[in-house]
Amino acid sequence: MKPSFQFAKQYLLLGLLFGLILPQANLWGQVTIEINRLPIGTPDEPELFLTASFNGWKTDEEQYKFKFHHSGTYRLTLHDATPPFEYKITRGDWETSEADLNGNPTPNRVLDRFPADGFVRIDIEGWVGEPQATPIDSARIVVTSIPENTPEDARIYVAGTFNSWQTGLENFQLKPQGDGSYSITVPIYRDTVEYKFTRGSWSAVEGRKSGRARFNRRFIRQDIRQNPVRVEILSWEDLSGTPMNPYTVFWLMAAIQGMLIFIAINTLENNNIPANRRLSVLLVIIAVALIGRVVVYDRDIFNLAPKLILVPDLIYFLYAPIFLQYIDRLLRHDPEHPNRREWLHFLPFLIHVLAYLPLFLLSPDDFINRAINLELRPIFVLTGGLALIYNLIYFFWAKRLVQAYVYDTDHTYSGGSNVTFLQTILLLKGICLFLWASAYLIGIYGVVSHTDVTFITDRGTDAIWIGFSLTAFLLGYFAMKEPEIFKLPQATVSATPTPPLIEKPLPKVATIEQAETEPEEEDFTEIKEKLTQLMESRKPYLNPKLTLPDLADLAGETLHDLSKAINQGFGMNFNDYVNSFRVKAFKEQVLLPEYQNHTFLAVALMVGFNSKTAFNRSFKKLTGQTPREYFHEAQEKSTSALSSEK
Repeated sequence: MKPSFQFAKQYLLLGLLFGLILPQANLWGQVTIEINRLPIGTPDEPELFLTASFNGWKTDEEQYKFKFHHSGTYRLTLHDATPPFEYKITRGDWETSEADLNGNPTPNRVLDRFPADGFVRIDIEGWVGEPQATPIDSARIVVTSIPENTPEDARIYVAGTFNSWQTGLENFQLKPQGDGSYSITVPIYRDTVEYKFTRGSWSAVEGRKSGRARFNRRFIRQDIRQNPVRVEILSWEDLSGTPMNPYTVFWLMAAIQGMLIFIAINTLENNNIPANRRLSVLLVIIAVALIGRVVVYDRDIFNLAPKLILVPDLIYFLYAPIFLQYIDRLLRHDPEHPNRREWLHFLPFLIHVLAYLPLFLLSPDDFINRAINLELRPIFVLTGGLALIYNLIYFFWAKRLVQAYVYDTDHTYSGGSNVTFLQTILLLKGICLFLWASAYLIGIYGVVSHTDVTFITDRGTDAIWIGFSLTAFLLGYFAMKEPEIFKLPQATVSATPTPPLIEKPLPKVATIEQAETEPEEEDFTEIKEKLTQLMESRKPYLNPKLTLPDLADLAGETLHDLSKAINQGFGMNFNDYVNSFRVKAFKEQVLLPEYQNHTFLAVALMVGFNSKTAFNRSFKKLTGQTPREYFHEAQEKSTSALSSEK
């Protein structure tokens, strides 16, 4: 998006050149009256109206009300007024119309022709009956540091409620102190003072550390007493440069990675369509949200399309239900009985969109003003809090699904559950939710205590988005390492249940908890001996798709009795019991001369393991060591024994 915007800038410069060559003319037949300066002491957020000869000198008509512009001025565009005409500015009635410095009425202003650029710029010196205000106090402001990229010849000014937000006034220029700091003493006309620093105009105003627009600085007269106000200028909006920084580069890479995975999983043969369709939607949502997060770091794009900052918020109530449905389709979904009420999960998202709709309908200038002045903060705080609770609910819901699936497969399938990638992503989501909750609580503390915690909450938010973007990288890693995850497993000929990551429900078996609560009415010694003899003689564990029903058929026992015998008699679940024979066979077979040139994985697959992950996990669980650690230790013991014999 950046290159295209650069082209837009070039076209704009080209247009300016034509504007210098061609005779200037107002081609629209309209005029915008811009109030650059208001008298000191003017109430905050005043309502300003135009009263003129063409509207019968009415003083409070809504259609002639000025709107505050993010440049710090007030503007009113006239489409139906034809010069010449007379006019004045009021605050709603003649008792508060514009006047001179002493509060005396002034003659009517006159507009005799359309200006060439369409703008009439005026200053208001005072209001009727309100002489220039007298300060009630003063305050010293010290800027301890300025951005490194500040031009050497730059002049730094302060604009605020004490000078009607005028920029570039000589008597409000900060003076260098010789130690790298700058200071100025400003008058105080009311207890609460708001201000910002500029380099002489609103186009060169200070920003946050990221270069984005910051809200107004503020101090309360009683809080400063005799102490100066000490602040730092972190950046200049116009000198913040490219939006590319370590955060945005990472997000952009994650967005690209997500789209590449989107293409990859939709070109796989034997595609698990129900699950991967939802995964595809997730990847698109992640990519769009990350790109939206990147573009709002650019000051020019923000000023051009400020409502883009709302786009990442729209995933608050969208990501969690789609992720839950993805897990459901991947692990437990029965295609013959689809859930017809899944759309109910998206009601919060629809409500969120409707709640944000008035913000999307605001004019760009109005939206920027409200965003910078924190008028939209209550909406964002409320939405963020509800979204945090909503995502926590879905997080534990998804975690419970995965845990239940792991438990069921460990008691039914010898290959175990292949959901490491889901557990990793859930862990990452848990960390993100923890950071989200922490940043939210810190932000609430800042609002309640009137403490500026913006730097902390900004860094926390960046950390959350980094964690969120890691989801795309993890999915890419697992897509390359274990592509079978994203495929639909091949159907088996036998009537036994299909392997893990299936679309059919698992058979009901007696769980450990159920077995422990039942009275022990029989001794499992006979079943245990029969089972051990069966495993050693017929070696059913060599079948990587061995299931509990398969073994029950071979042993001539019921599922219930066999499950209890393994759980209570051996103190293991079905998966660990079968893998114990595989690990034993592996340790014996890997030492045979004919297998000396085989890799550990090759031998592991020969003894019944279905993947490297399952092999390593089971070996470590049953022996307490990795395969390499185990054989390295065995080799050292053997060497030590030989040395002692000599």
